[in-house]
Amino acid sequence: MKRYFLITLCGLFISIALGYNSTVLAFGECGLSCCIGGAATSGVTLAEHIGLSLQYEYSHMETIKNGSSDISPDEVITNKWMMGSSYSVPTEMTMQKLSLIAAYPATKRFQILGILPYIKNDMDMRMKNSMGMLMNHRMDTVSGLGDITLMGLYTAYTDAPVRPTERLTLGAGLKTPTGKNNEKTSTGSLIHAMMQPGTGSWDPLFLVNYMRAYYPLILQANLFYHLTTEGDEGYEVGNQLSYDLIARYQAANYVNIGVELNGIHSAKDEDHDGKFSKPATSMVDNTDNTGLDSIFITPGVQFKIPGTGGSADLKYQVPVYQKVNGIQQVTDWKVLTSITWNF
Repeated sequence: MKRYFLITLCGLFISIALGYNSTVLAFGECGLSCCIGGAATSGVTLAEHIGLSLQYEYSHMETIKNGSSDISPDEVITNKWMMGSSYSVPTEMTMQKLSLIAAYPATKRFQILGILPYIKNDMDMRMKNSMGMLMNHRMDTVSGLGDITLMGLYTAYTDAPVRPTERLTLGAGLKTPTGKNNEKTSTGSLIHAMMQPGTGSWDPLFLVNYMRAYYPLILQANLFYHLTTEGDEGYEVGNQLSYDLIARYQAANYVNIGVELNGIHSAKDEDHDGKFSKPATSMVDNTDNTGLDSIFITPGVQFKIPGTGGSADLKYQVPVYQKVNGIQQVTDWKVLTSITWNF
């Protein structure tokens, strides 16, 4: 039975990957950490045979930060625009990501986790042209399948095989370069690096998860590190370190409520070949405007379906602290939902 599910899962991943153009969500204040952290702390890893989860993220970005202070798009343009040239600034961006997550227990202590994302990104821009005129425009939507991620999760310690009060899980994996990273506009120029479908790089991933239960209260902590490498187009996204502190309480027989503290540190990007950098004309095409520190608060609720292995989660994430290198557009709020079913 387990072999059948594994073969079916592999076939599903391969058929989807070959059937569409591959793309991936741009790295930013969450990147892979939200998806992997959510999977590690959800019920998908508790399946006896196989766990499947469909996770949806919607991020709204409008605020622009100069360091830790807010600044308007027009102020940025006024400060950066030079006579005879143009300068553009993002005014609003939405990022949507739908991820298929599968967990397969190869042994009692070792699990294989696979993540296949589909994304849709939209960005509105404001530009001051060489004549000094302000113009608003919307970039073409970037959408499609994303970089496939595979991880192995090993239960290093647990005090009980079922309903443990303490558990330590270690994880390691790889983000593969299946997403395109050389998409171009209708005029033939490269799309902004942050909007590119993929990174073109093989990136190692590392995870530590600790769970301590005082039933009906459960506490968890995640530490996730994404070691990025240079892509085949010469662009290297900054390394990313994130952490999650999670508390969940069983408020009713089939209802859990919770709150999370989510932090992330992202290092600066590097454009080794200079293909994406246009610092004189674009705010988002400047690697000086990459890398940040953010802290979020995330309340949530989980509903379990009686008599089944199904559950649904809803979370709402808002920032409480954001500090960026240079000038960047940051996340104003995010909604995360998921449906999980264990077999």
